[in-house]
Amino acid sequence: MKALWVLAIAIAMLLLPAAPLAAPVRTQVTDCDGPTVAGSGPPNWRQRSIIAGPLGVFRRPLSHMSKTRSGQLITKMPVIVAGSTSVTMSVPSRLRHRVFLYYGRYLDRSGKPTTLIGRSRGFSEVIFEPCDYKPRTPWPGGIRVKGRRAVRLIVRVEGNPDPIPLPLGRPKVYEPRRQASA
Repeated sequence: MKALWVLAIAIAMLLLPAAPLAAPVRTQVTDCDGPTVAGSGPPNWRQRSIIAGPLGVFRRPLSHMSKTRSGQLITKMPVIVAGSTSVTMSVPSRLRHRVFLYYGRYLDRSGKPTTLIGRSRGFSEVIFEPCDYKPRTPWPGGIRVKGRRAVRLIVRVEGNPDPIPLPLGRPKVYEPRRQASA
């Protein structure tokens, strides 16, 4: 009887769909050598941003996304980091198959440098190493998202083991308002 149960469990396990494996972590390190935004960014940046420790992005960063030919959504999403401590912004493992970050220098799918989000695979984790001589370091960058479910990233500050959530909201395609014809 016990052998039948073991056989039934083994057959059931073979028939169950395999759980998808988390995408591997692709890490990008971007430092003061570039590309960064000239200057230190506005001193009142926290008032207009979603904050996660010393890191911030402008509010509603996913509210004006562009749709690519493949149906994915992309947008610029500059980041600013206050102080000089390294900060890591990462995509949770459960979202790594649909959320991709673009900061620093990156390569297209054939290995050539590019500045176009849609031509690169993107990263699941970016380590920001701020400029020591600036009170704040802003970086240009962006995000690519598959689907319309809400996106929440994770921020970790060097020396602090506690992760800080960075809720970005739901992606929304930018559609300019059409004026009614007279």
